[in-house]
Amino acid sequence: MTEKSELQLIDTNILVYAYDKSNQKKHKLAKEIVKTTWINQNGVLSIQNLAEFYSIITRKVQKPIPISKAKQIILDLIEGFEILRYSEQTIISAINNQLIYRFSFWDALIVATMEENGIDVIVTENEKDFKKVEWLKVINPFKK
Repeated sequence: MTEKSELQLIDTNILVYAYDKSNQKKHKLAKEIVKTTWINQNGVLSIQNLAEFYSIITRKVQKPIPISKAKQIILDLIEGFEILRYSEQTIISAINNQLIYRFSFWDALIVATMEENGIDVIVTENEKDFKKVEWLKVINPFKK
């Protein structure tokens, strides 16, 4: 089993790029990240990532995928990744994070969920917000 300190959370934008082919360069890289972290068992997802992914991939991308296909992808992700859940206390921590770091509640909830689970690395395109958190290592795979 992978140590918590070696785990990295795969953010929603990476999941979306992995399954949305409208930007081929980002799609290929994100797909490889998802595949590699799945095989190496060093990637985790938040329950929030799954919900956001579903909402975006079925409605907000250039070519939305059918609900049944999105459901199967989510079932596969649940099978292949450790899924981090959150509680009422996580929501309170997220509100505190939002006040401290001045970013969206949803990013604050990801940070609170990661903190509660001892995960300190996030793979995301959203460097701007997550870099505000001093203990968090932010990996943007699309940055040159």
